[in-house]
Amino acid sequence: MIRLHYMTPCYLCLLLLAPGLVAASSETPPQPAWKVLEFEEKAFWATAKSRVEVTPPDEKNEHLQFSASSSVVGNSEQVVLNVDPSNGQAHTRSRLSRGKDQRLKTFDYQADHIVRERRNPVADPDTPPEQWPVASRREIAYPPGAGDHVVTDAYVLLLLADRLQAGQEDSAKVIIHTDLNFYEVNMTRGNGIPVDVDYQVTGGEKVSGKRDTRAVALQISPLGELAEKPDFSLLGLHGEIILFFDRDSGLPLQVRGTAPRIGPMEINLKAVTLAEPPA
Repeated sequence: MIRLHYMTPCYLCLLLLAPGLVAASSETPPQPAWKVLEFEEKAFWATAKSRVEVTPPDEKNEHLQFSASSSVVGNSEQVVLNVDPSNGQAHTRSRLSRGKDQRLKTFDYQADHIVRERRNPVADPDTPPEQWPVASRREIAYPPGAGDHVVTDAYVLLLLADRLQAGQEDSAKVIIHTDLNFYEVNMTRGNGIPVDVDYQVTGGEKVSGKRDTRAVALQISPLGELAEKPDFSLLGLHGEIILFFDRDSGLPLQVRGTAPRIGPMEINLKAVTLAEPPA
């Protein structure tokens, strides 16, 4: 059963214990210790599931690829991202949404704007979404201030927060683009709290018990005037979000935030597939 927690100020106080700011390393950041993360939580009438998979660059794709899927109460979403492996900057993104309405949106992140296309389904249910006709196409300008920072999707925060908690810097800033909106996300790392875990390692053991953590707090604010109603979320959560990472393994064990129509809640890791060790 899901456990609900109100986000009291004491969680943010934990972050004041973080070490001081240190200059960033010039080395390419390491890839995460995980390849696939799976989250599943139940709250009242709803079961929410999320799965995030990372594929490292290879001879066919120079980018780091995120494949993410989520579902809740008859609605589902599939997202595919290609990002710069060094900093998480988005290059391309597609989002297939299914539910009462279906649509495929693609985003091409160019130097001075984003090209957004929307495709709507046709009568033949066997037609692949990428063959649906284009219903609209528009160019989205980056807001003032975005040019000096990485612009990417919310799922990439799992990677960037992972790097922050494992590194020596105190904080980092990134711009998250949703559909038409942009958000400034300030990430701050520090000491976490003991977290109860219960997850399965694919091909390995089941891990349960209490684990010591590091924390990364996300402070989200609109960048400029929003073009449409607020729509930022990470794994279905919004508001003040905190990620807790295992101090030993570095795995993201828990995400806390606010869920629509439920209120403050926590989402816990249920399964993980570990990344292949570097050659």
